[in-house]
Amino acid sequence: MVRHLLSHSASWRTFDFLGFHHRWVRATGIYRHICFLARWPSRKAMRHARDRIRQLTARSRLRVDVEQVVQDVNRFLRGWAGYFRYGNSARMFDKIRTYAVQRLALLVAKRHKQRRAYGFKVVAYLSPDTMGLVSLNGWVVAPRPNRPWREKPNATR
Repeated sequence: MVRHLLSHSASWRTFDFLGFHHRWVRATGIYRHICFLARWPSRKAMRHARDRIRQLTARSRLRVDVEQVVQDVNRFLRGWAGYFRYGNSARMFDKIRTYAVQRLALLVAKRHKQRRAYGFKVVAYLSPDTMGLVSLNGWVVAPRPNRPWREKPNATR
């Protein structure tokens, strides 16, 4: 029975499992005859990620070097993205990265006793690489039918 896996009072076509939200979808355009299982981080996983970023950029860490805070956030984002990279997660990765930039901007602003706009200007515009915050673009690996998820290492003898 699959009833306990259903989420958001949805039909049999959608459920949450292992932190992913799975949905049976039909392709658009000329490939409408193709159906596939799309998946991305669930609402609960997104909420957990936002909570963790909020903890790492909390006001209680104002005295910690910004470089250390960025390293901590990067460590979390790399691990989180490594788990959720398989599927259709690009949109959720953009949301989490935007949230991390906003939180980092707020931390910089409060550290300098300025408004949020000052922090966003420093982080997003004056810093060439967003103060070293990791970019999640290009991390998503789309699942392919009849192919292994990971490349097997070459066994040369």
